[in-house]
Amino acid sequence: MTEHEEGAPAATEARPSAARRARLAFRHWRRTRPFWGGFLVLAGGAEMLSLFYVPWKVILHMGLYGVSGYVVPIVLCVLGLSLLFDPQHRTFYSILALLFSIASWMTSNLGGFMVGMLVAMTGASLAYGWSDAPAGAKEEDEETGPESGTEQVPTS
Repeated sequence: MTEHEEGAPAATEARPSAARRARLAFRHWRRTRPFWGGFLVLAGGAEMLSLFYVPWKVILHMGLYGVSGYVVPIVLCVLGLSLLFDPQHRTFYSILALLFSIASWMTSNLGGFMVGMLVAMTGASLAYGWSDAPAGAKEEDEETGPESGTEQVPTS
């Protein structure tokens, strides 16, 4: 019996490559947490922290003689990592990230010359608004709700 005849055993499907499996696993991991929010908070904190190492004469140290200028970006980086690796507490972390990004205006070179502050604020807002519910499920609930004009009859 040849493999083209009817009833022949089906050819084994090729397994996806290791790179494809890794990409799909990363996609699943990324979709189960506020990835872009955490990434932007981390990037904003890293940008603020990196400005302390440039040899410019423009660098300002406000607050407690620069100590708070190091603490606020480090806390933002920790909050960004917490958003990535602990998505259950995203509301708390995102509110703290928003407050610390606002505090960076006074402590960390005007919030990383406003770039780091705005990036961290955007990330905190994205993380706060993130939901792990699938988008299709939310739309279906809205269509079948009492506002849609369709009457739901109880079946008992």
